Amino acid sequence: MPAVKRIGHTMCRRSTMKVVEDEISPELRRPWPEDEDPGASSLAAALSSFYNRWTYSYMNEIFAKGALQKKDRTVQLTQDDLFMTPELNEATRLNERFWVCYEETNRNFARTLWLLSKPTFIPAGVCQLFSLTAQLIIPLLVRKLLQAAEKFSGVGNIIDDTKYYVLGIFLLSMTNALCTHRYQLLSYQTGIVIRTAVACAVYEHSLKLSPKGREGLTSGNVTNLVATDTQKLFEVFQQGHMIWAAPLGISIVVVILFVLIGPSSFVGAAILIGLVPLSKQVVHVIVRIRRKRVAVADERIEIINAMLQHIKVTKLNNYEDRFETRVREARAREMALIRKEQIVWGFTMVIRVFTPVVASFATYTTYVLVDEGNLMTASTVFTIALLL
Repeated sequence: MPAVKRIGHTMCRRSTMKVVEDEISPELRRPWPEDEDPGASSLAAALSSFYNRWTYSYMNEIFAKGALQKKDRTVQLTQDDLFMTPELNEATRLNERFWVCYEETNRNFARTLWLLSKPTFIPAGVCQLFSLTAQLIIPLLVRKLLQAAEKFSGVGNIIDDTKYYVLGIFLLSMTNALCTHRYQLLSYQTGIVIRTAVACAVYEHSLKLSPKGREGLTSGNVTNLVATDTQKLFEVFQQGHMIWAAPLGISIVVVILFVLIGPSSFVGAAILIGLVPLSKQVVHVIVRIRRKRVAVADERIEIINAMLQHIKVTKLNNYEDRFETRVREARAREMALIRKEQIVWGFTMVIRVFTPVVASFATYTTYVLVDEGNLMTASTVFTIALLL
């Protein structure tokens, strides 16, 4: 994308945004709570800000009013009840940041996306790491707790023997819950930032293309770039940390299972690892179907645009029925591909749900059959189940 001057467009966008904000009474709209910096005002304010960020208690008022409107018809949620868009997520700022980063990286698109995503994507990764650590330690503490219960013979106080395990499980469960939800929020914010910035950049650039630059570029292509491709970028950044978290988690689980039950653990691990090439093939199938669907969607949008751009000719020659037939035919082919894609995606969901069950069953069976001395105790069963 060539460098362009955006002063006039920026002023126009800002003035438009100001008009919109004036229409919705900005003085009644509250800023996004996480944009508020307590600074050095007081320790209580800092603790309150920390509590709000990790528990999202600032949403309670909106949920309460939303629940109340079901009982009282006079109470209605309005736009003024909602928070303003976070400052860093405003379309105008994201568009400006995109072009600045694009020039700083010598027009490297991938590095531009990385610079835009860093403020939220890296903290999301830290939260994912803490969450993964808690998820792996909890089964070990459960094992210790159950072993203590199995060894208890009625002599002594079992509470003294197990209270630290229970406390550890509770604290790690809280850590896992808080970090998981924070990771999801930050990942969603990262995806929203990328989707908004790229959509604005594509739209602005398409308006400034020369006639030569528009050769071979249809409005359907632009629409798919803004609507479909940016959504895929959102999904990538939403699940991006699974690239390292999933292999790391599987590797640690295999090591822990090998220490606990020996070589029998490799059976369950093989089933989990065997899912990787299958998933890869399924993704290839989905990509092929999606490419066909995008081509059909381009065709449908081009038909609609041709009709609208030449609406006078369409009306004078009574071409409405012909255009409607062509649009319906294209939409029918598009829906057939969408159904096919969803069926394949549903197949992956079935595999994802049943794989841990099959892996657990195979591990239990192998562990019992390889040696008569291997007994399925509660500590062993629940530890394997939690790990897999």
